[in-house]
Amino acid sequence: MRIIATFCKLEPVKFVSHLDMQRLFQRAFRRAGLPLAYSQGFNPHPLLAFATALSVGYTSDSEYFDVTLSEPMPPEEFTERVNAVLPDGVRIIDAVDAGEFKASLTPLMRSAEYDVRFAFEKPVGREELEAAVKALMSGSIIVDKKTKGGIKPVDIRPMLIDMRLLSCADGRAEFTVIGKLTAEGGLPPELLFRALYEKLGVNAVSFVHRKSIEMDWSMLK
Repeated sequence: MRIIATFCKLEPVKFVSHLDMQRLFQRAFRRAGLPLAYSQGFNPHPLLAFATALSVGYTSDSEYFDVTLSEPMPPEEFTERVNAVLPDGVRIIDAVDAGEFKASLTPLMRSAEYDVRFAFEKPVGREELEAAVKALMSGSIIVDKKTKGGIKPVDIRPMLIDMRLLSCADGRAEFTVIGKLTAEGGLPPELLFRALYEKLGVNAVSFVHRKSIEMDWSMLK
């Protein structure tokens, strides 16, 4: 039986890496006494896979994983048993039976929406911020990105769907950012922020919360 679960990752665990999150869930499954299915080979491991990674320091309301059990279990029981042993800051929000769907969750991803708050090192006015966002939305956004071949300039504008200023006061600002997120890659929010800082000529501390990931669930059918 394969279960697809939605979970949140909040402030207490925002600096836990993706690899450590995998280990965290594996420990939780064992503590919950789940009948896990394991891979074949010399080093068997639980059949657990995440749709995508979340950057260290980010929080989220909408992350996905799938796990395979060796015996049937109601998704409600799965959720209750795992939540009872998870640490503060991590909770399973929903779980469903994947049925006959066997493929990875990653190809189902389409986009992600982020709530982003900035604390600028000096006051920045609303008009200045709106002008910077308009400039970013209207042309190429060339940034240096680390790749397997080294640091290369890339245009991340095609990956940016929308960026809207929600509030601005006392050197702080809040934005909604929507970017593409697919199996081929997605918008790197931190590179978008770097481009924004360059437009403004000022640095800031950013706080990023992934509100949702748009998934094409029709592919499950």
